[in-house]
Amino acid sequence: MNFLHKVSYILLVAGFSLLLCPGRAEAQRISVGTNAVEWLNLGTVNGELGVGINRFFSFHVGARYNNWSFRKSSPEDRFEEPTGESEKQFENRKRAFSAGLRYWPWYYFSGLWFYLRGQWMEYNRGGLINHSAEEGEAYGVGIGAGYSYMLSKHWNVEFGIGLWGGKKEFTKYNCTNCGRVIGEGKKSFILPDDAFVSIVYLF
Repeated sequence: MNFLHKVSYILLVAGFSLLLCPGRAEAQRISVGTNAVEWLNLGTVNGELGVGINRFFSFHVGARYNNWSFRKSSPEDRFEEPTGESEKQFENRKRAFSAGLRYWPWYYFSGLWFYLRGQWMEYNRGGLINHSAEEGEAYGVGIGAGYSYMLSKHWNVEFGIGLWGGKKEFTKYNCTNCGRVIGEGKKSFILPDDAFVSIVYLF
């Protein structure tokens, strides 16, 4: 699946979500937020833009980016010559894009919400639990729920959690920066997605 197809897939899911949204559009209100949980996930840069469509619905697009690799260290490393051992490297690298719809039972950007979205992610992770690594890309549909607490006229804090499922194409390696392939293929998945603790600014 090339990049154009991936973007088309996300927009298709987002467009279908919009078709589920009844009613006449009201004055738009915009939100911009970032998820603290993702920042704690090895410094994953992330952001989401939301636009109120009517009282009960808002449209959201988001992105996540992490291109960092890290090295485990211990006091003994000071007395060792560098060996380049990949066993001490760990990472959770990714590029991810999403687009979809939130439903607000009370009023958009306030209180309880549920979401449906399309998402694509390219990833490379390893060394977190064991020495092996996996890279590939995944695409699918995410669902979730959360709550937006109003701090002031312009500031919200959001809490939530979600799942997403779809297809992934992957290659597994024996270690994080070696070329020994130990598995590859395509398969379906259902996984936990975001845990939200987001700070949101409203325009």
